[in-house]
Amino acid sequence: MARLRFNDLVLEQLRYDRREAAPSGDIAHEDELCPGLFLRVRPSGLKSFSVIYKVPGEGGISPSGRLLTGKAHRITLGSWPHVPLRDARDKARQALQAASEGRDPRQAQRENNLTTFAWASDRFVEAELKPNIKNWQAVESTLRLHCRPLLGNRPLQSIRRTDVHGLLDTMVEEGRNGMAREVRKNLSRFFNWCIDRELVHSNPLDGLRRRDLSANYEAGRALTDEEIRQIWRGAGEMGYPFGPIYQLLLLTGQRRGDWAAAQRSELDIQRRLLEVPSGRYKSKRDHIVPVSDATMAIVDTLPERDGYLFTTNGTTPVSGFSKAKTQLDQASGVKAPYRIHDFRVTCETRLASLGFPQEVRDAVLGHMAQGLQRRYNKHAYAEEKREALNAYAQHLSAIID
Repeated sequence: MARLRFNDLVLEQLRYDRREAAPSGDIAHEDELCPGLFLRVRPSGLKSFSVIYKVPGEGGISPSGRLLTGKAHRITLGSWPHVPLRDARDKARQALQAASEGRDPRQAQRENNLTTFAWASDRFVEAELKPNIKNWQAVESTLRLHCRPLLGNRPLQSIRRTDVHGLLDTMVEEGRNGMAREVRKNLSRFFNWCIDRELVHSNPLDGLRRRDLSANYEAGRALTDEEIRQIWRGAGEMGYPFGPIYQLLLLTGQRRGDWAAAQRSELDIQRRLLEVPSGRYKSKRDHIVPVSDATMAIVDTLPERDGYLFTTNGTTPVSGFSKAKTQLDQASGVKAPYRIHDFRVTCETRLASLGFPQEVRDAVLGHMAQGLQRRYNKHAYAEEKREALNAYAQHLSAIID
């Protein structure tokens, strides 16, 4: 084993050389400044820290009364650079100190293994999400519904990248790529929190590569007349709750949650508008959606109840949009790929063709004004938005009919 004075540059330059490998296949280098701390380089190029120690007394007592150390033990501290050199030295020194006092640091690791994903995720929700994240319920439900069934009883330290890949693979095979992206994002945030609390040494999602889950940064595409007809009729066949939601999204160009989570109290029938409160709007400000005659005709068909306009249990907003989109695709028969976000692209494109200027289109879609416009232009465009959505509804009606 070679002994080196570790620093980040030295660790970066270390390469695997089969001629230097031990019978195990790895190459181990010991730190000059912290004897007992090793960096092992594997054939794959992975570099991981470990500490090797002996515990006085494990080998018995010599005739003269001296404590014998017995065999050496090794504890893995995590991979570099996910575990920084400074942290690895601190953990190694703690383990070596405990061993010198006759305490086996593996006992602490066994206690860590009792920390399960379920227990830690509950602590994550209470200590991190609820105090800091307004929509913490969405993250909590993602972890609870999609991660806990597979990982819930697993010790945190035992969860590896291959486990995460297995979870994501299953979701991709089921066509739930969007939810898989959410799982990946929220799991990574969870494990980073666990590292900060010293519940784990590394994040199994660091460096995880999934080209099949690459985010789609394109704005989308505008639907053709025929696609609009097919989607409208397909949504009509679906019935409540998803059918009316999709038709309202087509008519108004709003974000899915603006209608899906709308409550009866947010709908002003007399003034013919939907007021989306700042608490659930993307730009954290109130947003007014004028209601055209065509939109009102759909609202009139909704169940007469207080609370959420679209719900299956009466207490929470409707969910299950992945399956609903599949049903819409089957009912509409549209062959070309499209997203619900494309309804917004279609609205903006058609409003432009109808002659409405950019600032009115931005107001309709709820796009935040930029630069000096954001600072100085406080005009709400209420009447202009109503005129635009009325014209757009008439435009769609001519296509659908």
